Amino acid sequence: MTTIPLFVKQYFHFTETDVGILAGFSSLVTFISTAFVNSRLCSKIRRYLFIVANALITISFVLIFISNYISIWVYILIMSFASGIIMPNIITSAGVSTDRRIRERMMGIYTLALSASLIAGPFIESIVLDYFPLKYAFLLFAPISLLAFILSPLMKFPVAKSEDSGKDVKVWKNHGFKLAIYSILTYNAPFAMIIFFSGIFAEQSLGLSSSAVMLMFSLLFTISFLSRVVLSYFVPSNLWRYIKLSMLMTSIGLLTIFLSKDLLLYAIGIIILGVPHGLTYPLSISAIGRSFDLSSRNKANSYFFAIIMLINIVVPTIAGGLISAVGFRETMLLVIPVIIILFLLARPEAKVLRALKNINGEVNRK
Repeated sequence: MTTIPLFVKQYFHFTETDVGILAGFSSLVTFISTAFVNSRLCSKIRRYLFIVANALITISFVLIFISNYISIWVYILIMSFASGIIMPNIITSAGVSTDRRIRERMMGIYTLALSASLIAGPFIESIVLDYFPLKYAFLLFAPISLLAFILSPLMKFPVAKSEDSGKDVKVWKNHGFKLAIYSILTYNAPFAMIIFFSGIFAEQSLGLSSSAVMLMFSLLFTISFLSRVVLSYFVPSNLWRYIKLSMLMTSIGLLTIFLSKDLLLYAIGIIILGVPHGLTYPLSISAIGRSFDLSSRNKANSYFFAIIMLINIVVPTIAGGLISAVGFRETMLLVIPVIIILFLLARPEAKVLRALKNINGEVNRK
């Protein structure tokens, strides 16, 4: 998805507005397939659709290679729809173990793989682009997607509670789910702005070259990767303690970027933000894993991933206007009060969740 904006601009002469619409369109389609399709299907149909979605991703890579100005929209729609089916089911499958420590270690390894792809993907692509035009990058990743398609039938799909009992899963009232949402909002909102606009800021205000900007992103993702390595090994018993740390470091990182007048301080801010980027997502899905039984997690994970897509639609639009009005660094500062509000909203949810855990533990002991 980081290559597609460059691809459509270079080959089809898309304007920045066109690229923004395409990105929003992609996130919207993923949001719809996750929130309104995947969350409502029984496990048997989801399994078949998951396999089909992996095939569609592979086919889309090849079709994008031969696309034109019009057809690229259709192929992005197909790829985005497939992504909305694949991602929440991978989260659910990673958390099938009934042992909490094993389950959260597996989810930590899953998020570790995501971080590794953020480092390895652009690195491999940069080597390929030294020898081939940009569109050949899509053919490079087609075999990787083909391997995913071959392995997809091996995925485990637990039966949803609603299939057994006929009762709906109360996702939105669940304290663990709300804690996960407040947690992911504290980082995903500023991170969406960093991905879309920090490179422009670094070039225009700090005089960095495009390659140096990519190196800065690599630094961010490397710190994120190392944070997830630690988290996948040391499974936290108290999630709220780590969520508080993540919120605090996000605020400190944003404040450091606001204060940065030179490259050094800006780089320090990026390094600081790499830690919560690594921690927030696995902590959020762990909160969901601890709050829903195995049969209910598909719906919770589907809604959770849908909200992430919604953030990717809304935040860049709002941020673009704010940055145009007050500037990039000033917008980073304006995010800090939002994080404080989310902290205040998350705190009582964490207290209730901990109280329920203590009550359940006492009942089990009796």
